[in-house]
Amino acid sequence: MAQAEQVKFKKRWIDMFKLPANQRCVDCNRSGPRWASANLGVFVCIECSGIHRNLGVHISFVRSVTLDYWTELQVANMETWGNETANNYYEANIPSHVRKPNEGDSVKTKEKYIRDKYEHKRYVAASLSTHQQSPLLCTSLLDFTDDDVTIT
Repeated sequence: MAQAEQVKFKKRWIDMFKLPANQRCVDCNRSGPRWASANLGVFVCIECSGIHRNLGVHISFVRSVTLDYWTELQVANMETWGNETANNYYEANIPSHVRKPNEGDSVKTKEKYIRDKYEHKRYVAASLSTHQQSPLLCTSLLDFTDDDVTIT
């Protein structure tokens, strides 16, 4: 059953990757991200996925788009958010002196930016609605584990 569900998700992934913002890493703009933060709803490159993993699953639950099993709730969260919507929330109030990292920047530079963006939420605008302030308003982190998925 789980395998059939994953096959159904494949078309949804293809549709998500048709959106221009999802074709690049949400944090460094690298082309072709194949990793994602299931709870944040963003697509990231391999390098940024490692930084996200270091944040802890309570902040960013990293999965491979192609190698890991996903739940319906996780895929739906990715469809709801995606890179553009997430950046509109997490980067709504970036000061002019802060530069978003590029693909070629050091891991240290990227890590500082990613921690400021997601862990410390330094760039979130105070005027956003309640829905926008919490990507997981209606869910808990436990919903993002795959303990209930049987791999066959």
